[in-house]
Amino acid sequence: MPSDPPSICQERARLLHNYRDAATNYAEKVREMTELAIAGRESESNHARRMCRTTWDTAESSRLALSRHEADHACAQARDFRSVEDLNSR
Repeated sequence: MPSDPPSICQERARLLHNYRDAATNYAEKVREMTELAIAGRESESNHARRMCRTTWDTAESSRLALSRHEADHACAQARDFRSVEDLNSR
C-alpha cells in the first residue's frame, strides 16, 4: 500500500544506526577539541585531536561497511524487512 512506511533489511538498518552513532560521536569530539583549542588549552586539545582521529576512523569504517552492504546486497529483494518506524523505536 502507498501509505505503508518504507522497509529496509535489518542489516542495512543496523549499519545505518552504527554509522549515525559513529558520526555523532565524531562530531562531539570535534566540538570538544575546538572548544579546548579556542580556550588555549593546548595539551588537552592535542589529546582531543587524537580522539578525533580515532572516532573519525570508526565513522569511516562504519561508512564503508554501509557502502559495501548497499553495493553488494539487493536489499529491495530481501524477505527479512522491518519498517523504519520499528527501527526508530529502539
